[in-house]
Formats: sequence, C-alpha cells, structure tokens
Amino acid sequence: MNNREIDQLILNIPQIDNAFHELYEKTRTLVFAYIMSIIKNYDDSSDIMQETYIKIYLASSSYHSMKKPLAWIFTIARNECYLHLRRRKMNQEYDDNMSLPQVNNWETQMILEQLFQALNDKEREIIIMHSLWGFKHYEIATLLDIPLATSLSCYRRGMKKMKEIGGRVDERFK
Repeated sequence: MNNREIDQLILNIPQIDNAFHELYEKTRTLVFAYIMSIIKNYDDSSDIMQETYIKIYLASSSYHSMKKPLAWIFTIARNECYLHLRRRKMNQEYDDNMSLPQVNNWETQMILEQLFQALNDKEREIIIMHSLWGFKHYEIATLLDIPLATSLSCYRRGMKKMKEIGGRVDERFK
C-alpha cells in the first residue's frame, strides 16, 4: 500500500463504488491499531473505527490530493478518539491498564501500571505504538504527523522515565 494508491482511492470514493471498500480493506488494520493505542478498549475502538470511516466517506468529496493521505485518515481517527474521550469525560484520565500486556504476576502488573502512569500522553502513545503494537518510528511519525526526531526523542525520554521509576519501584518490592 503506497501513498499514491491510498490518495487515489480517497479521490475515487465519490465516483467509483468499490473505492471505499478497497480503501477500508487496505487501511483498516493500521487505523484500528492506531485507535486502540489511544482508546485501549476493543469495543470502543471498533465503534470509533466505524465513525472514522463514516467521516472519511463523507469528507471524501472535499478531499484534495496530498502526499501523506494516511496522515489525513489518522487525523480523522485521532479526532474521533478525542471526541469519544471528551464525551466520557475522561480526556486526560482514561484507563491505561488495558494497553498493558496481561501479566499473571500481581507485582509485575503493579510495576507496569506505575511505569505507564509516569509518562505524558505523547510518550505513552509512542511507546505503546512502538513496543506493544510493533510500529516503526517512521510509521509512528507519519501516523501522528510529527517529525521522526520527535517520535524518537519522546520514546527515549519515556523509556528513561520508566527506567528511573522502575528502579524506585523495584526497591519497594525487595
């Protein structure tokens, strides 16, 4: 899937019947992973994904060709995520626990939760996308519409925070 192909599909949605379906099939995995990295709940993410594609369909008639059509799609998805969070009055305090890997050890789960709470939203989002979802930093930069250096620095800064906090947390459990 390349940018030119996605760009053309978006442009063709108003004229060609299967363009929207083809766009959905080619982008749904990335869009869902991105939404999950923010929302951290499968059912809510599925609903938001539907809303995102409805907005894409409706906005396709006013879409203008661009170099990074995925950035346009992810902007719509991000806006839908934040709208969802505002509706639930959880804009800054949403539950990060669902994004963490399931751990059988209670102490390990507690440490992971504390580590993720130490991060700001951008660091948490980038670390989740890179470490848990397997996105490369250039993909994260494209998806979040930020410079590659920002993705890398947020990741490093967040990992450094987690390492520092991890040392303090580890001392409590000895």
